[in-house]
Amino acid sequence: MSSAPSLRLSPAPQQGTREYADVDRAQLPPDVAGAGASIGAEQADATTSSPTASAVDAYLNSKILHPSFGADESLARGLQRADEEGLPRIAVSPQQGQFLSVLAKSIGAERILEIGTLGGYSTSFLAKALPPHGRIDTLELEPKHAKVAQANFLDSDLYPFPQIIIGPALQSLKKLSQPEEGAYDLVFIDANKDQILEYFLEALRLTRTGGVIVVDNAIRQGKIILENNTNEDINVSGLRKLYDWVEKDQGKTVLMSAIQTVGGKSWE
Repeated sequence: MSSAPSLRLSPAPQQGTREYADVDRAQLPPDVAGAGASIGAEQADATTSSPTASAVDAYLNSKILHPSFGADESLARGLQRADEEGLPRIAVSPQQGQFLSVLAKSIGAERILEIGTLGGYSTSFLAKALPPHGRIDTLELEPKHAKVAQANFLDSDLYPFPQIIIGPALQSLKKLSQPEEGAYDLVFIDANKDQILEYFLEALRLTRTGGVIVVDNAIRQGKIILENNTNEDINVSGLRKLYDWVEKDQGKTVLMSAIQTVGGKSWE
């Protein structure tokens, strides 16, 4: 889950930039060394001289996933249920999901908005991080996906229980107002990237000052830097529109950082 977390605060004055040496692709794990690398098997041999990113994820999963979060067996059942129902395998990884829990807890989030429910895997991590009086709303286009997510939430006995809003995300967002209890503390955007800027701007409207907006899949195997792409990818162009907006904003509205991740879900 490469991400572009944004904080609704003005950044400090720039003190100049530091250049870092480029990474030799040969030094990358073999399952992410290519821009189009496929997801490696989690059980890849970690004893080889060239360990894979997937194998490292598997090792970390065995060590640090929390029994009530990433290692919760109900979440694994939820992934299996999503597979059985034919949902695409594009959910966050367990480590990425637990990171969302850490992030939500670290800012004391009480109200969370998610754009893109899928089978509810990331939703569950976010809901688990909320206090009992918290609130989480999640937007999903496909009724089938929402049905699977609902079953997964029940299986995990989540409280607070996520509210799923079914329909095109942008239409749903435009109808949303800030909750009566206060604006959202955290927004997680994990949906179609061709409308990512529109989602982001609506999220800004709904998020409190000092709140955090996380955009998933922010790197696209590095394709975001390609100026001339003969096979234009709407997901890439959508992300570039977001970064162009942040550049023009010049820190007046958000403080953003983009994080490249390498793991079981490749380089994204």
